[in-house]
Amino acid sequence: MALPDYIKRDLGTAIIWGEAGATGVTHTLSLDGLADGVARMGVYADLGATWDIEYAVALVIETGTAPNAGNRVDLYMACSFDGSNFPGGVTGADGAWPEDSNEDEWAVQLERVCSLIATNDTTTVQRQAPVIWKPSARYVAPVVDNNLGKAIRDEETATDNDSRVIMYPLRTIIAD
Repeated sequence: MALPDYIKRDLGTAIIWGEAGATGVTHTLSLDGLADGVARMGVYADLGATWDIEYAVALVIETGTAPNAGNRVDLYMACSFDGSNFPGGVTGADGAWPEDSNEDEWAVQLERVCSLIATNDTTTVQRQAPVIWKPSARYVAPVVDNNLGKAIRDEETATDNDSRVIMYPLRTIIAD
C-alpha cells in the first residue's frame, strides 16, 4: 500500500449566524442591541447526514463604544440529532435565551465553544481567533451570552451589523 503524498485541510462553505439581511448571513441570530447580562440563541443549522468531524468557529462582536477590558462574550452550541430536541432550553429558533434568564444554570447543558475576551480599544469590532470545535450531532444552534459590561451595537440597518458567529467545515484531504 502506497502512502499519501500529502495531507492538507480545506475549508468548506461557511455557515454564518447574524442579523437577518446582513451581508453573508445564512442563519439568523439577532444580536443587534443585545444588552449586557443577556443571552440570545440562533436558528439551527443542519450540517447534513454526513457532517464534517471538525469546524473552525469564530466569534465577531461589534459594540458601539470601546468595551471594558477583560469582560467577555461567551459562545455555546446546542446540538440535536433530530432538529427539535436541543439541550439547555434551546429551541432552534432565533430568540431570547433562556426563558427564565438564568444563563449560568442552563449553560452547563451546552457545549462551550469559546469566549471573546474584550480589550478596551477604540476599535469596536472585536474578533475571537477561530477555534476547532467538534459537533456532537447533526443539528447545531448557537447561543451568545453578553457579559461585556455594555450592549452589543444597535445598528440602524441590518446590513451594517458585523456581530456574527462564523463556522467553517474543516475537510481533510489525503492525496497521492
